[in-house]
Amino acid sequence: KEVGSNLFRSGRMQLAMQRYKKVIELFSHIDNFNEENKGKAKDLKKVCELNLAACLIKVKDFSQARTSCDNVLKDDAQNVKALFRKAQAEFGLKNFDESMRIAKKVVEVDPQNKEARGLYKDAHVEQKKVDHQAKGLFAKMCEGLGKGPIPEPGKKVAPMDEDFDDEDDAELPATTANTPAEGTEDKLSGEASEAAPAP
Repeated sequence: KEVGSNLFRSGRMQLAMQRYKKVIELFSHIDNFNEENKGKAKDLKKVCELNLAACLIKVKDFSQARTSCDNVLKDDAQNVKALFRKAQAEFGLKNFDESMRIAKKVVEVDPQNKEARGLYKDAHVEQKKVDHQAKGLFAKMCEGLGKGPIPEPGKKVAPMDEDFDDEDDAELPATTANTPAEGTEDKLSGEASEAAPAP
């Protein structure tokens, strides 16, 4: 834990995360520990999960940071650090409503927490921007409604271009079958004209 903390302070996040993960993994199976050591192991694991979450937020892996915070909150639902870091992770994931909800919970547990108040305000501002963009997008979508041609009731809608192509192809052989080919017309008219002068 101490090595991880020193690495974190010196900005070596990847190495710090590896250390914290090793400690968490080491203390994941504490069933055969005596009661006193079980408590110490759980506390150490909790601290490492919180420090891991801080590292993950620094490297912008917000989804994993949220998971680490959830691991702590399973056993300690009012843990201020876990709640605050989860609010930060939700903010990073652009879940501003959730971030505001959690930051508000932090302030309820710790009314003097200025960072949580600041995060709440930031999330509120960002959520207003998202709402404004969504409102504009929705307005544009609604503007487009009803601008196309509206067929009168009882009339058929004009077929698409593809339908026309199919009909043209179907009619083409029928038309050529009824019209005599070039040359045959001359022969027929020639035969008819030869037959007529005979009387």
